[in-house]
Order: sequence, then structure tokens, then C-alpha cells
Amino acid sequence: MDEVTELQTGGNSLLKAVWLGRLRLTRLLLEGGAYINESNEKGETALMVACITTHVDQQSISKAKMVKYLLDNRADPNIQDKSGKTALMHACIRGAGGEVVTLLLDNGADPSLEDHSGASALVHAINADDKDVLQHLLNACRAKGKEVIIITMDKSATGTKATKQYLNMPPLLDFKEKTPSEAST
Repeated sequence: MDEVTELQTGGNSLLKAVWLGRLRLTRLLLEGGAYINESNEKGETALMVACITTHVDQQSISKAKMVKYLLDNRADPNIQDKSGKTALMHACIRGAGGEVVTLLLDNGADPSLEDHSGASALVHAINADDKDVLQHLLNACRAKGKEVIIITMDKSATGTKATKQYLNMPPLLDFKEKTPSEAST
């Protein structure tokens, strides 16, 4: 599938400009009155699109520069799309890198928010096997005084990693051994 068809702009020129990495056009659209936190039918904002896009050509700027520009112009990093994902989660899923994640965290992105499946940016970073990004997220949680416990299981029923996170609370595990009478029933 062509990457450009993945983005549903819904006629939103700002999302298209961000997807293509066109800073000058993005700036002109925002100066012309485009709403920076407007979303498409999936609920994806320009900031999310900047974290998702993999489009690169001679006119594109780096993902980090676009994310910084949007954040400097008051893009909200904690808006959730229709699946509950934030820009930070999209950055973790799509491998946007430590620089983008740091920009998001430094501008108020909450690493403890969860999407509709109950996964946070930490879980998405683990599932993406991105150790650099995971370290940035763990450092951000520690800086906010949050203790993080992450438990990963080998595979879920669908064959994907099964990961759970626990912030400031240990998991509820019942290790009580069964007595011989309980084991036979």
C-alpha cells in the first residue's frame, strides 16, 4: 500500500503538509488561521501525523524539526485519537526515535496515558523493541516520581507480545499454592 494513501487528510491541508514534511507550507497554513489541533476522521492531529510519517524527499524536513515546530506553536501532545493513542504513542509505535520522544516529553507529553487497549507509550516502546526510546520514557517517569514495573510475556494468543505496565502499584498476582484437596477439585 502506498504510504500517502494511509493518511486520511479529509481535505485538511495542514495534515497533508505535515505528512509531506513541508515546513514552509505548514507555517503558512498556521499563520493563515489553520487550527493546529484539528484532526482527521481517525482523530489524528498534525502532531500525530508528524510522528507517524515516513515520507522523505528533497523538500522534506526532519521529523524532529517538524515535531519541534508544531510543539512550539502549541500543538497539544496529550490529545488522543479515536483509538486512544497520543502523539507519543504513535512516535513509539512508528520508531520516531529518541529525539522526537524527548521533544514530546519536554513539552508535556504524558507517558502514563493509555490507549483504548490499555497500552501506554511504555508498552508500545517495548513492543517496538526500541530500547533507546524506552529509556527516555523510563527516565521521564522517574523524574515525575513514578515507579514503573513492566511485565512482558512471550506471546499472546494472537502471536504478538503481551505486555502490561504498572505505574506506582505492583501487579496483583496470586501466588497462593493450592492445597492437595483444592488441586483435585
